[in-house]
Amino acid sequence: MFFQIIQGVFTGVTALALLALAGITLGGSAVGLAVSTPFFVLFSPILVPATIATTLLTTGLTSASGFGLMAIRIIWMLYKRLKKKGKSKVPGVSPEAPESEPTSGG
Repeated sequence: MFFQIIQGVFTGVTALALLALAGITLGGSAVGLAVSTPFFVLFSPILVPATIATTLLTTGLTSASGFGLMAIRIIWMLYKRLKKKGKSKVPGVSPEAPESEPTSGG
């Protein structure tokens, strides 16, 4: 019982501390936004095209990476499927050897 009371007290104190930190963060963000808004308005002819260019560049790189990874994954799945069947039609890939003991040829 005593341990549960101590645990509840520590939980309450922690929750209040985190709530206070959240309030301080919200207040700081509001002040920062109020201070920086005139600068955003003043520099908007530079910031807006830069933001658009950065967004397009990031979107292009992300989609190209995703398409490339997906293509590699599809090729790998096809390779595994062909290798599993034992009828590989991929040049340079031979089917697996049968699971038997090798015979001596000599």
